[in-house]
Amino acid sequence: MTGSDRQTVRAPSIRALGAFGVLSAAFFLVADVVGASLTPDYSMRSDAISELVEKGAPAKAEVDLLLLAYHALVIPFALGLRAWLGAWGVRLGPGLIGLAGAAGVVLTLFFPCDPGCEPFVTLSGTLHIFIAVPMGFAILAGLALIGLGLRRRDRMARFAIYTTVTAITGLVLAVTTVAFAETDLVGVLERLLTFGYLQWYVFTGAWLASGRAPAA
Repeated sequence: MTGSDRQTVRAPSIRALGAFGVLSAAFFLVADVVGASLTPDYSMRSDAISELVEKGAPAKAEVDLLLLAYHALVIPFALGLRAWLGAWGVRLGPGLIGLAGAAGVVLTLFFPCDPGCEPFVTLSGTLHIFIAVPMGFAILAGLALIGLGLRRRDRMARFAIYTTVTAITGLVLAVTTVAFAETDLVGVLERLLTFGYLQWYVFTGAWLASGRAPAA
């Protein structure tokens, strides 16, 4: 191995942006736990995550603030990913993740779901669903593109496999969640899907922040 083969990410800006991936996941976890604990009769198994911030939800103000932080922190994380992975020739994947973060900010600020997240009740509630679903698929597409773009990079081969497996697993869970959206399993399926890609945010963000991630 040559000296260049052993290079790792040293840029303070990229390392700092990587830390936002860990923080974003932490804010989501806190939002989920706080929202569920403050919402009477709410079930993490059978109720959708969005029902924590539906119109009239008891803890809507608190959870909105936490989710806003979650989505907003994804944007600088994606910028860090783009700066790092762009040197490897991978740019579109991080861009889709950042776009999903921006869409989440808009969703949280302007488009709460209607009670029970019923579609076609109000325009804002309907737009909530039509933004949230593509947003999730955009994240998975971003991960798939990252894995695909790194598949022939020797020093990133294991990370490419890990990222691709995360994307494929997420896609299976996303399709299953949509199929079971009207059942009492929607809550647990949504959480498996969400935490499935958030664990990637945590691992990758921590890897970048530590300075151990390889540089191109």
